[in-house]
Amino acid sequence: MGGSVAAAARGRGVVAAPAQPGGGGRYHHPGRRQATAPRRHPALRAALMAARDPQDGVVLINVLVTLALASSVLYAMISLSDLSITRSQRFSDAGQAQALIAAGEASLISALTRDMAEAPQTDNLSEPWAQVAQDPIAIAQGSFSLSIQDAQSRINLNSNAMRGALGAQVLTRVGAALDLPADVAARVVARLAQQQVLDRLGDLTAEAGLTPQEVAQLSDFLTVLPNSTDVNLNTAPPHVIGVLTDNPVQAATLIATRDRNGLLTPQDVVNARLILPPGAGFTSSWFGVTVSVQVGQTVQQSTALIQRATGPGDRPSVAVVARETPFRGRP
Repeated sequence: MGGSVAAAARGRGVVAAPAQPGGGGRYHHPGRRQATAPRRHPALRAALMAARDPQDGVVLINVLVTLALASSVLYAMISLSDLSITRSQRFSDAGQAQALIAAGEASLISALTRDMAEAPQTDNLSEPWAQVAQDPIAIAQGSFSLSIQDAQSRINLNSNAMRGALGAQVLTRVGAALDLPADVAARVVARLAQQQVLDRLGDLTAEAGLTPQEVAQLSDFLTVLPNSTDVNLNTAPPHVIGVLTDNPVQAATLIATRDRNGLLTPQDVVNARLILPPGAGFTSSWFGVTVSVQVGQTVQQSTALIQRATGPGDRPSVAVVARETPFRGRP
């Protein structure tokens, strides 16, 4: 049977494939080719390569470079726009801060002007001008504070009373109260013996050989003003009154009277059986005001010296005569 099948197959031109294990044989026609992946003719491949433009790659690179440059320019424009907006906001904040500083100073000037007309015989911390001071408060996008100091609450080294033997005695008592070396007072006295007045208390470091720490300690008792002034007993701290009177009991009596009544008068000094020391008084012509403002990210602080005097026609004259801006910037 198997032989007849094979013979019949050979008669039809069919060749039997070798038998596979476990199964019958397969057959294929000897003239039929097995299917294979088509191969691209070399000539066709060369034609396709020749059809490509050699500049295609360059064009693509140019496009990518152009896109990169455009992106960079756009980023730069956006960045510059942001910087411009930020700068404009900073200028606006600084302008608002300056306006608030000017308003604070104007409020004090107005109060001091009224005080000259209403109560020229005394200047004390219970008066309206002293109430202009403002503890730090929140404002729109920031904060505001204003502090006032009677510049005549300290002993003025440019005062006429500080020259000569009396001034030397007062400075010696100041040095003793601060536990400073004895030569500190002597060096200050030697500087005051010169004709030229001091411009600021800090000049004692260069002109009297004091250390910055010694000057800082002396600032609790001493100050420097453009001309001769008295110490206002109504605003002077207790330790200043103590070195002026050189009598702890009488100084304590004056301070207690001031605390009880809110001010001191010449009659209070008489009642305390105290002779008013030279260079002491009850009024002031010089005031310091420090205004601190924060608006947004801008912080500004200004310290101004205000002089109060009588102008032409006995009209009150109150104005800023000096200003320092120790800090401007961001918090």
